[in-house]
Amino acid sequence: MKKTVFILCLLAVTLTSCDPMFDISFKLVNDSGHAVTFISVVQPGFWYDHPDGINLEKAKDTTFYSVQGLGTASFEMAKGNLLSDIYGETVTFTFDDGKQLVYTQEEGNGPYDFEGEHYVWTTKRSHFFLMNYDGFGCLTYTITEQDYFNAQ
Repeated sequence: MKKTVFILCLLAVTLTSCDPMFDISFKLVNDSGHAVTFISVVQPGFWYDHPDGINLEKAKDTTFYSVQGLGTASFEMAKGNLLSDIYGETVTFTFDDGKQLVYTQEEGNGPYDFEGEHYVWTTKRSHFFLMNYDGFGCLTYTITEQDYFNAQ
């Protein structure tokens, strides 16, 4: 009897001491009507594998980055990953005719405006033993026709 109670207690401690796993994906949607290249300069990291930026044809989308970890997928975590790993101080969108749209973190607009209408945050629930949590998250940024008109 003592052995059964001990095993049940050990099992309860083991199950509650583990953290669930999450995945967060970052997606870029091009609704501008033009091909566009997305680039930033963050050393060394992500852009080392994309020295010419991420090219996106018109009316297409791409999942350009993904992170995994322990815990729950959250909007705050997604924002932190973008700022530290992808965006850096400046983000540039270059359209197929050479027009550019440059955003800076200091100004806080465009991709740095996480509360703006360009972003959509979606999650999927997962199960970890008896716990439900946000196991998958996707933060999608949409480049619009208005962005193209604002480019110089």
